[in-house]
Amino acid sequence: MNDKSRFVAVLKFSAWAEGLPDDVDFIDYWYSLFLSTTKEQIESDPTSNVNAFYWPFWRNNFERHVDSYHPLAGEGFYAVERAWFARFMQHLVYCMQLSSREIANYYGKKVFRDLMLSWFSYHTLGVDQSIKTFVERFGSPSGVTIQPAGM
Repeated sequence: MNDKSRFVAVLKFSAWAEGLPDDVDFIDYWYSLFLSTTKEQIESDPTSNVNAFYWPFWRNNFERHVDSYHPLAGEGFYAVERAWFARFMQHLVYCMQLSSREIANYYGKKVFRDLMLSWFSYHTLGVDQSIKTFVERFGSPSGVTIQPAGM
């Protein structure tokens, strides 16, 4: 996937997260999305899916059709925080060259929560520095070589 396609995907996931209601448990939502077949479908053919990545369609697939995820009531955080988190996590997918499911399984929901609660420590750093700081704090799967974001 080229840098332009990655950039578009990052922005579209950001828009998806930003558009969620403020009363949805955002951590549970994004963690479940990372484990979902919907996210796997998006990642299966990134170029095709980025070009047709109309996020309400994928959100509907995730919440109603494919995965039947039911959003839980809870802390939704601010839209800017959700957008940052979605961008960061998609950059993590690209920099680690792992699937979303592998990342969710390795880190678990607790790391998703810890990262979200400390977003202020990361949001002013560049992508590569943020990923480096994250890996220093939470580790990475063995054998993973972190690739530069290229953005």
